Amino acid sequence: MSSPLYKQLGLGTAGSPISANHLLLLVLGAGFLALTVFVVHPNDFRLQSFFSGGGAGCPGSPTDPLAAAPATVLNHADATTPAPDGHPGAARVLIGIQTMPAKYERRNLLRTVYSLQLRDHPSLATTIDIRFVLCNVTSPIDAVLVSLEIIRYDDVLVLDCAENMDGGKTYDFFSTAARAFPNGTYDYVMKADDDTYLLLPALAAWLSGAAREDAYLGLQMPCDAENFYPFPPFMSGMGYALSWDLVRWVATSETSRRDRVGPEDMWTGRWLNFAGKAKNRYDGAPRMYNYRGDSPANCFRRDFHPDTIAVHMLKDDKRWAETLQYFNATAALPPSGLYHLP
Repeated sequence: MSSPLYKQLGLGTAGSPISANHLLLLVLGAGFLALTVFVVHPNDFRLQSFFSGGGAGCPGSPTDPLAAAPATVLNHADATTPAPDGHPGAARVLIGIQTMPAKYERRNLLRTVYSLQLRDHPSLATTIDIRFVLCNVTSPIDAVLVSLEIIRYDDVLVLDCAENMDGGKTYDFFSTAARAFPNGTYDYVMKADDDTYLLLPALAAWLSGAAREDAYLGLQMPCDAENFYPFPPFMSGMGYALSWDLVRWVATSETSRRDRVGPEDMWTGRWLNFAGKAKNRYDGAPRMYNYRGDSPANCFRRDFHPDTIAVHMLKDDKRWAETLQYFNATAALPPSGLYHLP
């Protein structure tokens, strides 16, 4: 332990309130917290800014809403029975799938699986708008190929930002959506990862049963209530939705504009907690979860089940194939002598 930190903790001084046993408990507690962070959020390693800082409203300070916010009571929209496609209460949602310019194969896969879902549920095409979200395309090669995608599919948003995951891209997406689309176009805007598989009918039914204002929907993290501290309720970056009024608030708020750099899903929760927003929160568990594979099951990593809304962490083709097979994505393949598949 360095000398400045040693003195900061008041160790080694006369009348020190911290004994060796206290120090041991502090070290063990810090180790457990680190383990929790990296198990619950294995892809977000830039967390030091979350715990650093000092003044009011700074991460880690006593008045920091992200560190001190109490657990929020969450609502659970009943989406067990999907609402009829296109019924008057159907929610309109913009889904922005965050990806990178060079990931052509992933975009092609996602276009295929979602277009087939919409073909089977055609009225959802009037309420669900899926776009791929990129930052500035800097490669001349990517610029040509992405341009072809835009001409052919018209489903790519190119934001004015440097490509990043936790450097403000989510803020730029929400704020751009608020400016680009007129009020009334969408009820919700959803940010999703490109390694997430969404079951669109189940998602649409869930959103349609939720509040249309001050609403925040997704998989609540952390999901273990016994180890909740020091995180507030926030929704996993696999896919979460904000009602349109909250999207407009993000676009105009100084809270989000000045504090956009950090683990993006945590930071979205941070903005909302700071401002006392998102009174209507909906936890998608157990219907939103990470791919399990051979890993032990826990509160966010589960086996497939039929009433799923979203599966996350589909990092490779093997996981995608296993997932799509379980959900019968190829069931409509007609018999033919022109192809021989297992």
